Amino acid sequence: MRLIAGVVAIGLGACSGDITGPGVDDADAGPPSVAFTSPAPAASFTRDHLAPTGALVADVPVTLAIGGDVARVAITTGDLALGDATGNALDAALPAAGPATLTATAYDAAGAAVATAEVAITVVDPTVADCYGWLDLYHLDYVRGPVSEGIADPVTVTMPLSGMPFRYNDSTTPRTKTLMDCTLARSLAEAVPIWKAHDVVEVADYGIYNYRCIGGTGTPPNCPSGMSQHAYAKAIDLTAFTTSDGTTYTVKTDFVIDPDGKTCTADTEPGKDAWLHQLICELKGDGVWNIVLTPNYNADHRDHFHVDLTPNADFIKRTLDGGAPGMDDSAVDDD
Repeated sequence: MRLIAGVVAIGLGACSGDITGPGVDDADAGPPSVAFTSPAPAASFTRDHLAPTGALVADVPVTLAIGGDVARVAITTGDLALGDATGNALDAALPAAGPATLTATAYDAAGAAVATAEVAITVVDPTVADCYGWLDLYHLDYVRGPVSEGIADPVTVTMPLSGMPFRYNDSTTPRTKTLMDCTLARSLAEAVPIWKAHDVVEVADYGIYNYRCIGGTGTPPNCPSGMSQHAYAKAIDLTAFTTSDGTTYTVKTDFVIDPDGKTCTADTEPGKDAWLHQLICELKGDGVWNIVLTPNYNADHRDHFHVDLTPNADFIKRTLDGGAPGMDDSAVDDD
């Protein structure tokens, strides 16, 4: 649904404050007020700048007309705080593509909201020639190749990826280079800001590329159940996450299996179990990967989160009624 673009400015009452600068009226100029002078209604901005978090963002310069006694003006979009204006300006960074409404809220010295304004804009994804264009936008250090059976667009990525170290689960040292499909490299770059938001400083995994069938049954490309996404280097098995205080959240020991096979609507145990559920469901909810298999799926996935880029798929998989894993929509944990 498209938002109707426009600007709304609302005064909420008198107050006292001390914002000064260009575009800020004298305190004696009347009741508190705030209005957007830029961006213009319905303006479009491209998400093509790399933020310190590793996220691609749209840079949106904001300027305001502020009147009356106002102590500060906060800019938000939805639940996301973009920052306080300095004088009458803020360089806002918006991470998500789509319609967005910027809200400016003026506060008095006591912290009470005294005026608001809104403007509707749109954030769009950049246009790139191919997958490699995305890796360049994320400033990944990579080379194309080597040509490998099953991998459509092989790249060898220098680690850490976007500042995030990856370590093979049974190793004590992080990887220095990793072979994967270009699309998986992009998805890992998309995941890094979410991991960083959860204070993750290292990711452990069981690997990416393995030219094999699903379940290891059959010889590729003759696979009774189909080719594994690992055969295309479009999957990774995540085993553990370490945060800056040295705490490690391990899927095998800390993720509690739900008796009903649910993941994102499951009742969780406080602490590490809840943390792991929140993390994997946030990654899936943000569309980083198409399929997520958790320990709720089957015994083979008890010690890791399998995540992949299966085309035309979108679910966290669970087992049907304690029986064999199902592949149809009835098996989807669509919470």
